[in-house]
Amino acid sequence: MKKIIAICILISVSVLGFSASEELELYSVLYNGSMSNSAQLGILQSIVELKLTGAGDFYAKALRRLVSEYSNISNATEKNAADEQAMVLAQLLGAEKYTAAASDLWLIARDFQDPLVKAEALMSLGKVQATAFLPQVIGVLNSLNMAPTADRLNGERVAFGAIIALEKYKDASCYLPVYFASVGWYSDRIKNQAAKSLAIIADDPSPFMTDIVKGPGYNYQTKYAALKSLETSDVSNDKKATLAVDALAEGWRATTSDVNLRNVLSSMRKDSMDMIRRYGTQDETVYPLLERGYNYQYDLDERKLAIRTISALATDESARRLSNYIMELNRKRQAGNITQIDETLIRELIPALGATKRPIARPALNAVTQLDWVPAVKNLATAALRQIP
Repeated sequence: MKKIIAICILISVSVLGFSASEELELYSVLYNGSMSNSAQLGILQSIVELKLTGAGDFYAKALRRLVSEYSNISNATEKNAADEQAMVLAQLLGAEKYTAAASDLWLIARDFQDPLVKAEALMSLGKVQATAFLPQVIGVLNSLNMAPTADRLNGERVAFGAIIALEKYKDASCYLPVYFASVGWYSDRIKNQAAKSLAIIADDPSPFMTDIVKGPGYNYQTKYAALKSLETSDVSNDKKATLAVDALAEGWRATTSDVNLRNVLSSMRKDSMDMIRRYGTQDETVYPLLERGYNYQYDLDERKLAIRTISALATDESARRLSNYIMELNRKRQAGNITQIDETLIRELIPALGATKRPIARPALNAVTQLDWVPAVKNLATAALRQIP
């Protein structure tokens, strides 16, 4: 039946030579006179084939009628036709960028059950730049990001529509919902699309990752993931280092007896220090944080990394702090209460201090050569002194 209607319309248009406005008027009369969704769908499909433009007002009225009558449709065939009709109208209104239809597009996204219909309506909201409904679209994706849906495929379909919609909005508020989709429970197809959309929404992810790392509403696993995400991005090394200092501070903020969380915090601190070591920083607040790492009694590797990071900064403050650590061990050497860990640390500290190449490093290193350290340690101090101009 739909094919017969479509053929009759196409014949009428081609034979009688209607103008575009006359064609649209014909479709409008036929559509409004159609009592079934199947017949309406056939007319819409004919319009798609003819690629009419400037028909946004007609599409909006058709959508308004569909939305108002949808709840009264009981026949399964007509319901399916109505769903397909909604998808076609959403596509057409999106192509026309017909913002005036936004409220009905949102009703489709919210109330229709078919996930493909919901997705199409969401995408069209983005295409028409329906800013009044941006919070609702963000809410859809945020809700889906929280946990896998009972039917994962249906959930992914709606999430895809929301991601594309937010990409079209290109608003800063869209970034984090799409980011969490890119690292969420979805299949690679959805996560990869989210990652592509992120680059369109914003060129620089650093402000958003900073919001996560410093924000009180995120757990430490999420903060750590944000740090790693920025590390693999194309932003400047300065921005990576700035976030690393923030993450290092966050890594010392929490105290917990939970073993898994302690491991997350330790890994976040270590990765932060490694980034600071490689990229450098002018932020003076980093030194007390690195000193906490040096004094951390539960992880020798973390203590060593703190020493190397302080050394890599190669400032007078770096040399001063490393010198203080060495002088403390010198005093323990004189008192005769050096431990095995102290022996390990002195071997790490001496080359680190020499690598700063700061003249203020000389007194601590000279002291090592004068005390009762084993020859290997004294040789390290002598070699370090040669590095200092």
